[in-house]
Amino acid sequence: MRRLAVVIAALSIQAGAVIAQKPEIPKPGPEHQRLGAFVGNWTFEGEMKPGPMGPAGKVTGTDRIDWVPGNFFVQRLYQGNGPMGEAQGLEIFGYDAIKKVYTSNSFDSIGMRGSGTMMVNGNTWSLSGTVTIGTTVVHDRCTLDFGAGNTTLTVKCEGSVDGKSWLPTFEGKATKK
Repeated sequence: MRRLAVVIAALSIQAGAVIAQKPEIPKPGPEHQRLGAFVGNWTFEGEMKPGPMGPAGKVTGTDRIDWVPGNFFVQRLYQGNGPMGEAQGLEIFGYDAIKKVYTSNSFDSIGMRGSGTMMVNGNTWSLSGTVTIGTTVVHDRCTLDFGAGNTTLTVKCEGSVDGKSWLPTFEGKATKK
């Protein structure tokens, strides 16, 4: 019984020491700062291709991309018109310091939900993930190329239902105001 009391006392002291320590608040690093290339007000236009993401047609709209307070994430609020009608949405970009990848999660007013990871090489960001449209899951991969001064962005995307056969789904360009 005495041993048990000593063990409990020792564990209590250790637990108290751990609780008393304040965790260090993380600070945004250079990886987070790279997300700043997206920040700004943008206009975009492009062409949706027929396929798993919907019918073909012209796409136009605007993006407002801002830092989320703390500068770990950026949020993209977008609205536009395309072959499926008007849409508004929200997308959050971040950096996963454990997995060492950028992340993207999006949701829009026509029920599409997407998630994926991004890699960056110079001015080119490569995104791969999935988009859910109703009960259909489409594998998605896009290349985003920033122009000089990060004031233009060329986007090319492909989609696949089986993850093996890929078809173009979108090509467009965005310009920062």
